[in-house]
Amino acid sequence: MREIITSGLPIWFNEETMRLEFREGLTVDSDGGKDAYQMKGLLYQEEGMKADEHCYDFYRDIVFEKHRALFAKYDFRYDITVIMPGTVNSECKKTSGHYHGYIPGEQLTYPEVYEVLSGEAIYILQKVKNFDNPDEEIEIGEIKAVRVKAGQAIIIPPFWGHCSINGGTDALVFSNIAVVSCPLHYEPIKNKHGLGLYALRNNGEIQLVKNQSYKSVPDFKVVTPLENSDLGIEFGKPVYQEFIKSPEKFDFLLHPDRYLDAMEAML
Repeated sequence: MREIITSGLPIWFNEETMRLEFREGLTVDSDGGKDAYQMKGLLYQEEGMKADEHCYDFYRDIVFEKHRALFAKYDFRYDITVIMPGTVNSECKKTSGHYHGYIPGEQLTYPEVYEVLSGEAIYILQKVKNFDNPDEEIEIGEIKAVRVKAGQAIIIPPFWGHCSINGGTDALVFSNIAVVSCPLHYEPIKNKHGLGLYALRNNGEIQLVKNQSYKSVPDFKVVTPLENSDLGIEFGKPVYQEFIKSPEKFDFLLHPDRYLDAMEAML
């Protein structure tokens, strides 16, 4: 049993069951997970895969009761995902990936915050503005692989489709703060068999390979994230506590037009 200290919350990871435990009144609304067969259509190579290979678990709406009203006021939710170690046919285990929908009455889609609590993540981000038009070929303007370590966090800016990959050798545990009413679009990614890059592990090394299902995938960049204390992102400071302390700093999740340049400069 190992405490996830970087979360700043009473959360423990059971290394035998690979499950999280929540203590001291910290509540979880729901949880679930996905095996490899539920990732069908999103993987680099599916032939011969073990259908019951477990890929990841998710825990939704984690909160202390005393903070529930504050999260509800902003329409925010705090979740945690655990991606298992290992590969599926040499591809590092990952989440399904999605795009965020538009903010009602606005020209931009919703952002999101991801924070690595344990392990190492690779977030594949691709900027696509026509994700919601099924009659058009997906046009990737930019694509990045963001390597994030425990204690670091990133902001997903508007229009950046994304998935999370376990880039380490142990379980990856990461949190997110997202807008509850944000629509999520999975189909545009599934229709292309995943995002524009796959992460393969060969002889212990990770290789990023372009997804040939896209008409064109731009040259990609491998980057590390930057902090921005004005937006509540300071490495080593848990995001849950930063939100509770200064919720106004997370205004970018609801009004990204005011912070667009600052968000994109962090990647």
